[in-house]
Amino acid sequence: MSRVQKYQRKIKKYLSKLSKIKFRDKLDNLILRIGISSPPIEFDLVDTHVRELIFPCNLGVLFCGKFENTLFEKARNELDKIFDSFFYHVSNLGEFKFPIDVLSRGIKKEFKEVDKTKKKLEMHPTNKFYQILINNRIKNKLDMILAITDLPIYSSSNNDIIFLFGEANLKHRSCVVSSLKLKEKFYNRAKNKNLFEWRVIKEIIHEIGHLILGLEHCANNSCVMRFSREIEEIDVKSIKLCEECNLKLKKVRKSFNI
Repeated sequence: MSRVQKYQRKIKKYLSKLSKIKFRDKLDNLILRIGISSPPIEFDLVDTHVRELIFPCNLGVLFCGKFENTLFEKARNELDKIFDSFFYHVSNLGEFKFPIDVLSRGIKKEFKEVDKTKKKLEMHPTNKFYQILINNRIKNKLDMILAITDLPIYSSSNNDIIFLFGEANLKHRSCVVSSLKLKEKFYNRAKNKNLFEWRVIKEIIHEIGHLILGLEHCANNSCVMRFSREIEEIDVKSIKLCEECNLKLKKVRKSFNI
């Protein structure tokens, strides 16, 4: 093989690699257009009271949207049953309304998975909620805090996750649950208040469970700590911890002598 032929072969290889890179760039751009939007400028979390959780502790529940009063009472009762003696008190912090300038920040627009022919929904980053939760946790002298919102949310820590049911932030002892996909209306079905409330409570227990047990999910399909991708998986799983997760909870309880 002549020297010229060798160079020609090398040039072909480089051109092939270059075309693949250009294709990947085009594919990435296509994915961003039809799927996940490009990430907006994020919220930097400021927490002047970062420390590890010590149990028992005080938990606060903040409502970002309008919910019936019965939801808090039902959720508190179930939290008391499953995480017995882990909380001194579970407080209803009432309704929080985002200032307009804050609400409009960090928005992505995405189609509903169940209907891509309609207008896109405005998705909100979880860090937007975490900063509000951090501020309220410090203000109310709480150890742990949860937000329940009727807004659609996407993960600030993982750009591949949109339309979250919920998320927990262990460092800042905060978690958020979105009720949007827990409503039958989201799937173009008739309203079912009882089913909706049990779905929300399951997700509340799931996220609080992460703050107590860690971020690992359970492999047991019936355990409340099982990761749910679809609403059907939430409906199938129990509101309770499985035997293995209960053993983990007992270890935490023992380590704090509660």
